[in-house]
Amino acid sequence: MKLWFLLWAVIPCVVLSGCGGTSGETVPAVSTEPPASWIADGRTWQYQASMSKADEELLTKFFQLNSSVQGSSDFEGSPLMMIAGKSDRRFYWRRGTTESLSWSCIHFEKGKFRTSEGNGDPFFK
Repeated sequence: MKLWFLLWAVIPCVVLSGCGGTSGETVPAVSTEPPASWIADGRTWQYQASMSKADEELLTKFFQLNSSVQGSSDFEGSPLMMIAGKSDRRFYWRRGTTESLSWSCIHFEKGKFRTSEGNGDPFFK
């Protein structure tokens, strides 16, 4: 009797509830290119299209020191890198869409690491 109820009452309701209300419109993806330069905290940051071996080693060191964020979805994929001066770096991971954007950043400034996160485009506040 329970199986009969499941087949004829519950399953059609579940199927029908998932079939309406979507417009089929795609939401624009996040732009992958940041501005060529950007001013933050009184400094001019330049976009760097690729990371050097030293930059990769810097990120590796961060994740070794901060094992709690290893594997976090906040840091999935390749980051966008901004540089200021000779050694200061910011690595940005953006996720979502242009309408619902969030980001995480690993800062390496004045020889120290820190992180930040937020909503919206970090380059256009």
